[in-house]
Amino acid sequence: MSPNLIPITINNHLYQVRANASILQACEEASIDVPRFCYHEKLSVAGNCRMCLVEVEKSPKPVVACAMPVSKNMIIYTNTPLVKKAREAVLEFLLINHPLDCPICDQGGECDLQDETLQYGSDRGRFFEFKRSVEDKECGPIVKTIMTRCIHCTRCVRFSAEIAGQETLGSFGRGQETEIGTYIQSFIKTELSGNLVDLCPVGALTSKPYAFVARSWELQKCDTIDFFDGTCADILVQTRKLSTPQYENGKISYKSKEEIVRVLPRLNGLIQDNWISDKTRYAFDGLKKQRLVRPLRFDRKISIKNTSWADILIDISSRLSRNLYQSWENKTVQFIAPSRLAIVVESLIDVEGLYLLNTALKFYGGTDIQYGNHKLQLNIDAPIFFNLNRTFDSLDNLKGLILIGTNPRFEASLLNTSLRKQQLNRALPYLSVGAYSQLKFKYNHVGNSLKTLLALIENRNFATSKFYNLENTSIILGAEGLKNKSSLLLQNLVRFLGKKLIVKTKKGDRLGLLHANVTSLAFANLGVNAGVRSILHLSDERDKKINNLFIVQPHELSAKKWLSTSVYTHTIGLSTHKPSNILCDRLLPIKNFYEKDGFLYNIEGRLRKFYKAVTAPTEARSLESFITALCRVQFLPQEWFGVLKAFWTLNEEVPLTNLVEKEIPNYFFNIFAIQEDSFKVSASFFIPTIMNFYITDTITQNSSVMGECSLFLTENNNF
Repeated sequence: MSPNLIPITINNHLYQVRANASILQACEEASIDVPRFCYHEKLSVAGNCRMCLVEVEKSPKPVVACAMPVSKNMIIYTNTPLVKKAREAVLEFLLINHPLDCPICDQGGECDLQDETLQYGSDRGRFFEFKRSVEDKECGPIVKTIMTRCIHCTRCVRFSAEIAGQETLGSFGRGQETEIGTYIQSFIKTELSGNLVDLCPVGALTSKPYAFVARSWELQKCDTIDFFDGTCADILVQTRKLSTPQYENGKISYKSKEEIVRVLPRLNGLIQDNWISDKTRYAFDGLKKQRLVRPLRFDRKISIKNTSWADILIDISSRLSRNLYQSWENKTVQFIAPSRLAIVVESLIDVEGLYLLNTALKFYGGTDIQYGNHKLQLNIDAPIFFNLNRTFDSLDNLKGLILIGTNPRFEASLLNTSLRKQQLNRALPYLSVGAYSQLKFKYNHVGNSLKTLLALIENRNFATSKFYNLENTSIILGAEGLKNKSSLLLQNLVRFLGKKLIVKTKKGDRLGLLHANVTSLAFANLGVNAGVRSILHLSDERDKKINNLFIVQPHELSAKKWLSTSVYTHTIGLSTHKPSNILCDRLLPIKNFYEKDGFLYNIEGRLRKFYKAVTAPTEARSLESFITALCRVQFLPQEWFGVLKAFWTLNEEVPLTNLVEKEIPNYFFNIFAIQEDSFKVSASFFIPTIMNFYITDTITQNSSVMGECSLFLTENNNF
């Protein structure tokens, strides 16, 4: 027997359980169901619902299973008449003031109170007084409250205080007057408020956008991953088929159409916490508004005309074929004259589509997304230079952290909750350099400029004294901060800080980059520039008059700030939605991540697969199919298509990029060059990476729920 296991007896059967487990956890390990309302495995123990009562030998009364630890040779009973009678009595008290509105409750079919009432409830009531009523609270655009249904399990209170870091919810009153609410009238201003709906065991907190939409048994399920940030959390997309009538030749036919109704978190074992942000949960309604369903053509008079994919492919092919000379004898392609083609694509691109577009543009002479020796571009030499270099499990061994130019609360919400949990458990020291933001945990903000980093290196800041010679300490640098004029100097400063400050930590763990979106990660792993190009860099490339330009936009296809008709004669836009400011000659509809299968990288370096949940509009195509069709029209060699087969044979749970310890070249740590150039960047400040958490791409920009959240939850006043 292992020293960490002790013998106990449950219902006359002997089990070996963990020594520090509670009775309820021991029963779960033994596959014995114990009802509960207040207990949740990710929250602290409250023990106030009393539904998990069990009988312990030599105990004079039933014991609360979630709060009682096991002991050696303990004898437990979960199915005796005393236990059943106690649970029936507790449930009868809980139902005294609970309203009988299950037919109109959105929790119907997923309600823990319904399930337990079916097993332990009585067939009649003995309460003949008036039921109490509680005033509903206004919590914002996400959470809908019907507080009369509340059973005071305090799950929402503990989640707000322990996970979200916003201690606005609480319990006040005693006995019959007990209520859950905010002490001061205010909204629940957190990006994790949708998780309160999942935690509530009854219908007291329900989803306001999902109110009266569907029942759980009507929905189909699809397991996939989130693509709104680099965490790539596991989600469950629930869809419903709708039948719409169509009239053709005097006859009525019904066409079935799928739509996304709800997005929920799921647990797969890679990440300990299964929370998701409100953007992940509710931004899908942006797919229904301003959707681009057919190719469009714009002439110089700004008139819009419908066109087809075939016409656009022939048009693009004719423009490119003027600049190409094909020799069929030696199977070579020579460039005669540079083409002036600009392709503007949304930022939501998967690995396969980005690889195809990168390879095709290299063939056509496009140099903008190739990774050259430009001084403003990232130095991608090994995976340790563009990955986080830590898994979520490795945070348990973390001893300290320095954040530089990043806001993990908005860039990776799950990472921020993990950092907060680690600090609550072990009081970890955190230090931040960059724009000040409320990260919901305690940290020392030392400055917002590159001069601050120089002071940390020269040991002129007392805040770094506790980090010297400390093991398992890391630096997390925001990848968006490397897309400006001082990117090269910032890299040298941060890497030199990691080399000088954190000496006892593994070289791969010293420095990690946090990417704000999955496209930036795909760029970095494929060896091209990460993310959206800076205006300065695009202006520089425009002055060079390169052949083809490839721009990745976050949520607006307004290329006027980079392009001019005198330089680029033809502009193609690939988008899922109709942009508000259309400045493209051709606008093509593409699929989003809900409408196809593919692969994405997360911040840990894992290659994760996402799956198709709904059907795309009829004329929408994926980015890779567009590039494939273009190459077939051009009769180009397609040997590089075979490389894609490697992506479909990889295991999604195995990290694609191994975190190999690699000696960092010395030229990254030229302290003399840093001191020489320090006066040039004395006024270089870090700007916030994400100004508005709820609107970051085309889908969230067209989402009405995200618009409401941006309106209500970002303002300073309460009402």
